[in-house]
Amino acid sequence: MIALLTLLAGGFVTAVAPPEPFGPVPTPQQLAWQRMEFGMFCHFGINTFHNEEWTDGTKDPKTFLPTAFNGRQWVETAKEAGMGYLIVTAKHHDGFSVYPTEEGDYNVKASPWRDGKGDVLREVADACHELGLMLGVYLSPWDRHDPLYANPPAYDTRFKTMLKELLTWYAPVGEVWFDGAGSEGHVYDWNGYYALIREVAPDALIAICGPDIRWVGNEDGLAPDTLWNVHEVTLPIPGSGGSNEKRWYPSECDVPIRKGQWFYHTDGESNLRSVRELLDIYYRSVGLGASLLLNVSPDRRGLLPDPDRERLLEVARILASTFHYNMAVHAHVSASSVRGNDKEYAAGNVTDNNPDTYWTVNDGVLQASLLLRYGSDREFDRVMLQEHLPLGQRVTAHEIQVYEAGGWKTVASGTTVGYKRIHRLPLTKASRIRIQITDALAPPAIEAIGLYKASVGENTE
Repeated sequence: MIALLTLLAGGFVTAVAPPEPFGPVPTPQQLAWQRMEFGMFCHFGINTFHNEEWTDGTKDPKTFLPTAFNGRQWVETAKEAGMGYLIVTAKHHDGFSVYPTEEGDYNVKASPWRDGKGDVLREVADACHELGLMLGVYLSPWDRHDPLYANPPAYDTRFKTMLKELLTWYAPVGEVWFDGAGSEGHVYDWNGYYALIREVAPDALIAICGPDIRWVGNEDGLAPDTLWNVHEVTLPIPGSGGSNEKRWYPSECDVPIRKGQWFYHTDGESNLRSVRELLDIYYRSVGLGASLLLNVSPDRRGLLPDPDRERLLEVARILASTFHYNMAVHAHVSASSVRGNDKEYAAGNVTDNNPDTYWTVNDGVLQASLLLRYGSDREFDRVMLQEHLPLGQRVTAHEIQVYEAGGWKTVASGTTVGYKRIHRLPLTKASRIRIQITDALAPPAIEAIGLYKASVGENTE
């Protein structure tokens, strides 16, 4: 029922019930993570010093010897670039740990760096906590060095101890990143790993080989045009209703800034992606509703390489220039209908810059539209839409239309909206712009609309 009677001081007045959530919805931690949009991945370890992506666990720990390590530089760069989180490789498949774990002997304590007292994670974690970035850790279950790996129960005990070290020594940790590389016949105790993380760090999200964040399916940073946040999760999940449960399971797009290189290579600068390519990756990840995790590999100094850092910051400056001014906030906004004709759900909510408000319609209405009107033409070439995710993902098809020559012309169309949808258009002039929701699984609930003109920097090669 939409109408409810609410008792106020002056008597009874008609109020409007909010819509019921549709399907699984994000946890507060998932929603906060999706709103971060953009993170940095830092692959740094013994591989960095051997021009290899995967070493085999036999490299001498004495070869791990950064000459000018500064983890704060990584974090400051990520923050300057507008990123919300940073994930560090605590241990890659080679088994070398860049923090002083008490498990095994293949870690920074066996390196001459800082006389065996160095700790990559400590410096990065402290900077993240101070500067307001979420810290994430990547602990590879595959271990090509540890002799215990051949004994799954013994190794799993060690691995859980290492997880606990990371989650307690460097707390708070917001994301634990697992991948499925290797295994060499080893059956991992995923259920035990998840249970430990839930116990020690209940707010941490478990990603990729985990129940909270899913891999988009490629290492190119590209999401599909139709992107749903709700999926059937087949991993064992402690406390869930089963291993085939439908859950909110948002996508993360991981990609290296140097093509094909996750770790630093001395001859890798020629693989640095262009500004245009990185912008395209942004629009095809964040612009399709996913989060973008861009890998920037620290070099043998222990610093982000100057060319990579400058390229990242150049892209960040261009995006900031494109999206700093939202023309939609100055439009007169109206809607085909409003839920219960209640101003709490009015069309104007989509331009109030408040993520807690939204426009929606009555139960059963699956097609609706928003109209932006100006007194004269506006020039734009980017249109952004966002659904109100606390109510679930609803839109299945939509169109962007402009009024010209006495009729409506469709200039862009798409399927899902989800967290965010950005349409790139040719330069368009119009005084009336219509957002048409042509199909939805439940009454659409739109949180925000943006109208922008791309920075001249977007034409950079």
